Amino acid sequence: MPVFGTAGARGVFNSTQTLGQVCELAQASAFVFGRGSYGVGWDGRKSSFILAKVVSASVAACGSEVLEFGMVPTPVVAFGTRENKCKLGFAVTASHNPPEFSGVKVFGGEGMELSREEEGRIERGMVVESNKNSAVVGSIWRREIVSRYIDSLVSRFSKAEVPLRLVVDCAAGPASLATPRVLSMMGNAVIPLNTHVSWRFLTRHPEPTPETLAETAAIVGGMRADLGLAHDGDGDRLVLINSAGRVLPDYMTSVLALEALGKSSGSVVISENSSFAVEEAAVRMGLRVVRGRIGKTFAEIRREGAVMATEPTKVVDPEWGLWEDGIYAAALIADVLAERPDLRRLVEGELEWKYKQVNLPVPVDLERLGGHVEEFFGKYRIAETRSLDGLRVVFKDKSWVMFRPSGTEPKTRIYCESRDALRLGELVETARTLVERVARPVTIGR
Repeated sequence: MPVFGTAGARGVFNSTQTLGQVCELAQASAFVFGRGSYGVGWDGRKSSFILAKVVSASVAACGSEVLEFGMVPTPVVAFGTRENKCKLGFAVTASHNPPEFSGVKVFGGEGMELSREEEGRIERGMVVESNKNSAVVGSIWRREIVSRYIDSLVSRFSKAEVPLRLVVDCAAGPASLATPRVLSMMGNAVIPLNTHVSWRFLTRHPEPTPETLAETAAIVGGMRADLGLAHDGDGDRLVLINSAGRVLPDYMTSVLALEALGKSSGSVVISENSSFAVEEAAVRMGLRVVRGRIGKTFAEIRREGAVMATEPTKVVDPEWGLWEDGIYAAALIADVLAERPDLRRLVEGELEWKYKQVNLPVPVDLERLGGHVEEFFGKYRIAETRSLDGLRVVFKDKSWVMFRPSGTEPKTRIYCESRDALRLGELVETARTLVERVARPVTIGR
């Protein structure tokens, strides 16, 4: 049975993810990748600190050196892994999941999350009946990395000639240690929000959505800020809020990042659930578009020679690093908006594409669901169906709907997009009805 989901291994702490399981994961990783240095960092959850110590001890027991980065955002773990030439880096985090969840993300030596093939090697190593411990015990050292990360990131940008007024919501996560400081050092006026690190997430849910960001959006609008920037629980995601207090669709992060990078040749990898707005922007700039799997778009960067990889709320710029980095994305977007006021029309104007994501707390069988697609969506004139990642149904007018089981929680995710708000609403409700019909027998049978 696979241990890794869409982004690492996750579960409910001491229930579906135990200390023993994480110990086995860490030992197998050190066994498979061999002796050397391994980085370990963790988010602000109580469970993360405990599991991070399990990871450190397990790796050291295999004879390798452990560099503990401390409580840091996930992108900083990836950065520290690369900068310290580690074999692997472990980010102990459940990211945007609720407080009861725990998790471990594993990065390769260049800071890129492991490929499915590499994850498979670790999973196979976990079932090998052999003693992975070593007669020589490795050392555990503390290694400060946040300051190096911040200095390196800020050095890539010029100081803003016209400072922006920015509300920065860090979701009570460890991005609080980096993003406000980065944007301030770039010359902006930063208004920090939810920047007290807390495992309780009392102020809002760690997943940044229009619903969870309602209060933040009201503050951005009320303070007449130029922009609001909101992270998830570990800092690899970024959602934007305009000066009117409107939470912008996830694709706006990707589109503005494309504009900021300003590439006119090469390819861009976008996830299967990304908006047509991202595809259109890339094509308009002269880039070739490659669709990838959610959570694995970064894996296509080398194969495609891509200048960027992106999925909703996430950006990878290979010239900075091969990891998803919401802190870097915040700096990149703040910088381009300060330099190019013309881009404000994208942020403040009417949105051509309307996009919505709905999460339903039910499991679904995609094959069974696919058998009902024509019945439910035939009237919208289906142009194609794709199964690269979940099930995506595209219509003649380029509206689309996508169904995908969550890789981190027991949920079914629905993604819909249309240029027409009424059509979007119809697609969302039709998709919801279909999922509930298909899922209901599974629920009753339990």
